[in-house]
Amino acid sequence: MKYLTLAVGLGVSAAAVLVVPGSGATASMEQATVVDRAHPVANRYLKQRPAWQPCGEKEYRTYCAKITAPRDWANQYSGNDIQIAVSKVAPVKGKPSRVVFGNPGGPGGAGLGMAPYLASQAPLAKDHLTVGFDPRGTGDSTNVTCQGAPGYTMDARDRDPWNLDLIAEASQLSQPYCDRQSRGLLPYVNTAQTVQDMDLIRQLLGFDKIDFVGYSGGTWMGAYYQTYFPQHVGRFVLDSNTDFTQPWINTFLGQPEAFERRFREDFAPWAAKYDSELKLGSSSRTVIRTYERLRAALKAQPAVEEFLDGSIKISYDQNTLDEIVSGDMYTKIDFYSLAIDLAFLRDLSAAQTKGGPRAAQRKVDALSLARQHQLVRRASRETVGLRPLGRIVGDDAEGATFTAVTCNDTPWPQGREYGDQMAGRLGPKYPLLGWGVNENPCFYWKRPNLTMPQPTGKGLPTTLMVQSVHDPATSYSLAVSAHNRYAGSRLVTVTREGDHGIYGGVNKCADKIVNAFLTTGKAPAKDVTCVGEGIPAPSSPPVGTEYEAGQQGYGDSTPLRRIAGFTKAVSGYLH
Repeated sequence: MKYLTLAVGLGVSAAAVLVVPGSGATASMEQATVVDRAHPVANRYLKQRPAWQPCGEKEYRTYCAKITAPRDWANQYSGNDIQIAVSKVAPVKGKPSRVVFGNPGGPGGAGLGMAPYLASQAPLAKDHLTVGFDPRGTGDSTNVTCQGAPGYTMDARDRDPWNLDLIAEASQLSQPYCDRQSRGLLPYVNTAQTVQDMDLIRQLLGFDKIDFVGYSGGTWMGAYYQTYFPQHVGRFVLDSNTDFTQPWINTFLGQPEAFERRFREDFAPWAAKYDSELKLGSSSRTVIRTYERLRAALKAQPAVEEFLDGSIKISYDQNTLDEIVSGDMYTKIDFYSLAIDLAFLRDLSAAQTKGGPRAAQRKVDALSLARQHQLVRRASRETVGLRPLGRIVGDDAEGATFTAVTCNDTPWPQGREYGDQMAGRLGPKYPLLGWGVNENPCFYWKRPNLTMPQPTGKGLPTTLMVQSVHDPATSYSLAVSAHNRYAGSRLVTVTREGDHGIYGGVNKCADKIVNAFLTTGKAPAKDVTCVGEGIPAPSSPPVGTEYEAGQQGYGDSTPLRRIAGFTKAVSGYLH
């Protein structure tokens, strides 16, 4: 029997601010005075010839290869090499005049699917070689792992000292697990190393400049590539932006407010508007009360049910509920699925309270197999885009890479004091995520001796930034902050919209601006606003419909989900 639990897991980042007085910063943090820089590439890496081979279905026209890169770009002759998986799609006719790289974010998201995804955008398919890659640490590249590290299975809202002790102990144990099992690679999984891998790919492909489309955590990668390699920068599009001009903490501290806003100002009024069908409450307040009452009930008595003739068991507790709610905030297309799942869990919990576990199990057994499959898929679906604080991460390599990048790149206060204080401050205002900001390995992480140059945008071509105003994972305020600090950037704001990941089907106005920029180099003369298309009325996908990106059908207009589907389709062909 496979046991599937959605308890909060390892690998997500939470809060911090550079160094706070009394935070107990470690010596390794205080001595991080080396400014990392781009290093000349040794000939043995430049002379390699990637062995390209078809990957995925023929219709994707995608070729993949592995290239060799040094584990540490500052020590290229140490003999400790790693492998980076790369994908490409060429135009149907003629030789490409430009190359466009892509990254889906995470950080740590596997990116081989970016090549066929970008090639599926008709304006790019004509002249661009489209390129994706799995960043070091994840996907088909050399992996890091945190397998076996303790997860955050406790309730983040519980402020009892013993519970805070458990959170601190789980956070403190993360790095020893990750480091021991990652065979020395963990300190070198950071953005400074990754952008040099990226530039090696550029050189092996034979292009002087690259264009770039980065989503979510990929905006961080894109800005740092521009900073390290300004002479090779072409047309860069940064979509759903981190504040890449500030430490990672600033981005993650913006999440509790942004997720709460998306839930309270977008989902709850929408659900209330269609109460006659959804039956979650006739006002925003009653919809939120439904969630809070259900959360309390599942904490008091979790529901552990068997699905698919007992082959899979799912544990529903308060953390499971928070996972479902926060995970469905990324795209409005998931609002209907969230509504029917909340109603199901409410009825399941009520049946258990009244009739015990057998009554609850009978309610599951009465579902069609297609609906059970649907619930199992949703329970195990990975987040696409920048992950929330303290939440599960799905694939271990992606989660370990997420942790390594966010903890290695920029300083965090050390010790539990700051995280506990921030959780106490943010939790009451933003309970969906705010209580969990202390669930974070970075508060105990011994960083490598690394100080990366701060991205400023000075001396660069125009950078096009795209952002929805109610994005839950990367708050609109972050995009504005980065835009104000990033010289020469233009911001495309999408109002009446909260999707995370815009370019590629969410908003026609934004797509038109991005495609014009990528194909002609023409950027808006000033910041522009596109009006969102609103949240659609409830419409269910056929029961049992797959949520696979890259496939036609329900959800195929969500860019990050399509990229994830393409990545799944073209991965696993390299050995």
